[in-house]
Amino acid sequence: MSNHSNLQKKVILLRTIELAYATEDHLLAAPIFDENSKVLLSRGVRLKKSLVDKLINLGHTRVYVKDEYTESEINHIISPEVKQKAIGHIRKLSTIARSNDKNVSDQFGLDLTIAKASISSIVDELFTKKDVVIELMDLKTVGGYIYEHSVNVMILSLILGTSIGLNKSDLDKLALSAALHDIGFMFIPQDILYKTTPLTRKEFEIVKKHPLLGYEFLKTSTDLGPLVRIPVLQHHETYNGKGYPNGLDNDSIHMFSKIIGLVDAFDTMTSDRPLRKALPVPEVIEFIMASGGTLFEPSLAKAFINHINPYPINTIVELNDGSIGVVTKVNPSIFTRPSLRIVKNTNKEKTSRQVDLLQEKNLVIKAIVSKI
Repeated sequence: MSNHSNLQKKVILLRTIELAYATEDHLLAAPIFDENSKVLLSRGVRLKKSLVDKLINLGHTRVYVKDEYTESEINHIISPEVKQKAIGHIRKLSTIARSNDKNVSDQFGLDLTIAKASISSIVDELFTKKDVVIELMDLKTVGGYIYEHSVNVMILSLILGTSIGLNKSDLDKLALSAALHDIGFMFIPQDILYKTTPLTRKEFEIVKKHPLLGYEFLKTSTDLGPLVRIPVLQHHETYNGKGYPNGLDNDSIHMFSKIIGLVDAFDTMTSDRPLRKALPVPEVIEFIMASGGTLFEPSLAKAFINHINPYPINTIVELNDGSIGVVTKVNPSIFTRPSLRIVKNTNKEKTSRQVDLLQEKNLVIKAIVSKI
């Protein structure tokens, strides 16, 4: 892990919990929006059971919370309002693409112009933030996953692109391509796209057509250039040549495609889906590290994981001795060895003491927990 002692920007988010563990002791730490980008619940609302049930019914699985164990305020990479505006643009563009209206090109073009302005403002903001550390991305709903995921992939792609020195012009193209990378899903039958049971082999082959479908739509219905369209086609190609749709070897895959493909995999694996829960971030980081040279460009995999902290401040963790602690300080040189406030000892009795895992070599984090 590279040294991050000279970070210009540190991103600290309050912890998240599964809604199943939310109680009236938890206060909502970030606003929740509806599908029309209107505030559904404001920050500071107490999570009563009736509200929790409503959120679950709306497809939410996790929330940011503030309780007795959280000590830091949220400092978002991009404000929730700006991010929600971008999600709204992607949702509208996706709806137009799916409509099959005879004027789809004109309608898509008009809304794309508006979306570009919103995306450009995000590029401008992130371009000034060198060496951002990602500690947790925003949460997604079941129904809005594709749109929320697309904006997350855009933000992650910009952070990775900035870290490897892409210029502003390239970042603009990368951001737009990332935002549209899954537009092809709009041409996959909805009963397959939102299926809640495992896909059959035939259904999966249909789903695998989405990169080509998205590319063809952008080629025939927009005036977007190749640097935006090609990553839409290639974002599931892999370093070892075993990706799809064309099984390209590494040298034939554009750098933008490699960036988007890597962060797409990260955001997908760390998101709750109908058929599986999100994988722990440390586990996904290990997967990406191990996949450098097989699925991902090794240099990109290394650059990316150097910007991911699996244990943000306020994360509740269980140690190998059975004690429970809350992360109070990140050690920039080694993200996996933070400082903790131990709140339950090995006998699960309440306590309060500070531990620096850089000094306590015999202690390691075993797991992230939602409930103490």
